[in-house]
Amino acid sequence: MAVPGTALQLHGLRKRVSIRRLKTLVAVAETGSFIEAARKVHLTPAAVGQQMKSLEAELGQPIFHRDAKVPRLNSLGMSLVPRARKLILDYQALMTGADAEDIAELTIGAVDTVMTGLVPATLRHLQESQRPIHLRIVPGLSSELLRQVDRGSLDAAVISEPRQRYPHLVWRQLAVEPLVLITPPAVAGTEPEEILGRYPFIRFSRNAWVGEQIDNWLLERGIAVRETMELESLDAIYTMVSSDLGVSIVPDRCVPSIHTISHNRIPLGEDVVRVLGLLWRRDSLAYSAIDALAEEMAALAGKSQSKEYFY
Repeated sequence: MAVPGTALQLHGLRKRVSIRRLKTLVAVAETGSFIEAARKVHLTPAAVGQQMKSLEAELGQPIFHRDAKVPRLNSLGMSLVPRARKLILDYQALMTGADAEDIAELTIGAVDTVMTGLVPATLRHLQESQRPIHLRIVPGLSSELLRQVDRGSLDAAVISEPRQRYPHLVWRQLAVEPLVLITPPAVAGTEPEEILGRYPFIRFSRNAWVGEQIDNWLLERGIAVRETMELESLDAIYTMVSSDLGVSIVPDRCVPSIHTISHNRIPLGEDVVRVLGLLWRRDSLAYSAIDALAEEMAALAGKSQSKEYFY
């Protein structure tokens, strides 16, 4: 069965291209690799390469840099990706008889620290309010999730605030989370430096941005810790601390975990915080749905108003 074509506006000309090739183009843009794109669209890498050559022939213009060792879309190719996504969505809605605006299906990345607090609270509230948004959640580190949002494989991501500005991305602040020292219930005292000098230290992974922030706080104050382990999971850290295996510094979650673990909590100072927010592409076709989701999350995080910054 032949795959229907659709018209794509290109510099004032209307070119008729295959939906199948548009899907492959989007997969190449999202993965940055013919091999990974082939896995995503269930083709061989050679077939992906042939489809991209055919797409260039249909358009009458190159969409890849020819001097690159790996396939890399040029500016024209990148400009086609958002329009290709919209055409694919419109075609899918046409084939299913559904209104593409009725239900928003979003793939959202999320750092580990919100997976047992903010994320389940959001999902529960969406179910209770019968809001027409379906979420697919992908866990990861802030740096990884930013890259996936950037290349379009994620619609948005809940991450720590990026360190630099990006003109094509939108950042919406959801919450400011203080960094706190957590200790087993039996540990006495309220002075962080004294406690950190006496007890084994369970480090939040330095692969995470907040882990680097914690490490920098220790270095700036010249605090030498006796590190016994390094973990990426906040719940795993809480479990180790409550098991009397050491102390740790972690972000105090804006929405408490659904799991209750016994521990002491000692603030490090009003200015020692992690800023949490939602990041997405400014050219996203799901902008309105993501914007509504950001408002939902900000409200659940206890913010009466959220701030929006266009990087």
